Amino acid sequence: MTDNSASLQDQQAEQRQLLRAFAPTPAEVQVRLARELDAFERVVEAVQPHWNTTLPGREWTAAQESDHIIRVNAGTARIAALLLSDKPLRPTDQTPGVMVDGKRKAPAGLEPGPDQAWADLSAVHAQTRAALLHAAAHAPETSERTFFHPYMGQLTALEWLKMAALHMRQHRKQLEALARG
Repeated sequence: MTDNSASLQDQQAEQRQLLRAFAPTPAEVQVRLARELDAFERVVEAVQPHWNTTLPGREWTAAQESDHIIRVNAGTARIAALLLSDKPLRPTDQTPGVMVDGKRKAPAGLEPGPDQAWADLSAVHAQTRAALLHAAAHAPETSERTFFHPYMGQLTALEWLKMAALHMRQHRKQLEALARG
């Protein structure tokens, strides 16, 4: 094992420990996830006057930040559904995520495209919201089934749902800063 791989494994273990401490039971995950989804929807409304404005300290506009959140949530919902099913888990790419200037770089497919109006994003968000909450209602506290996360390693369905709530929280706060002006 190289020093870099040991460091990566340490970082992933630390991240998973944070996930375990966040909303420790499935019921708490459901509540926190619903709360973050609600808060995201409120901030999207509040930031509409600045929708095409670049966020402070970021490269993305509010529209792109929202698009990114929805893309991550949609992927998380699909992964959680797979982990909660009896479908076989096939080998997947397990390339670790890339850090740029101390920040996580969004993996391919999770970077936003050009600005889109909220009206164009809201239908996908509504479907994703329903899928996330459905998964959260069925996710067990423990499971042997895992799926690779590029920054956290192998995660269970419940851990993926926790990650989605924490991810939304982080980006929501950035949108709130823009909305406050």
